Amino acid sequence: MMHLILVIAIVIILAASCLLTFALCRAAMRRDMLEARWREESAGSVSEESHESA
Repeated sequence: MMHLILVIAIVIILAASCLLTFALCRAAMRRDMLEARWREESAGSVSEESHESA
């Protein structure tokens, strides 16, 4: 009985660590996408401003 409880606890810990890793990867990917979009928008606004002043 004790062996079964230990196996169940290990499986739960492994599942939780996999879910946490997946969540962190998704958050990092979303952050990278937002940063790339922000860079594109800021680069676009800089080029528009230089074109207007010329």
